[in-house]
Amino acid sequence: MIGNRYSVGSQGYTILEEGRINRETLALDVEHYLVCRPNGDTLAQTFASRADAEAEIQRLEAAQ
Repeated sequence: MIGNRYSVGSQGYTILEEGRINRETLALDVEHYLVCRPNGDTLAQTFASRADAEAEIQRLEAAQ
């Protein structure tokens, strides 16, 4: 299940939370983070933390 979405950087990249609903707490247990390009395609790689995903976006924007 997809959770929150975070816009990052200046070129339209987005971070998505992906995980499962915890049946006891009814909260999303985030398993990893996805990075979406400005065109909506997701990178094949997943990230263990939001900070790691943000660092990848910074690297991608710096390379352009």
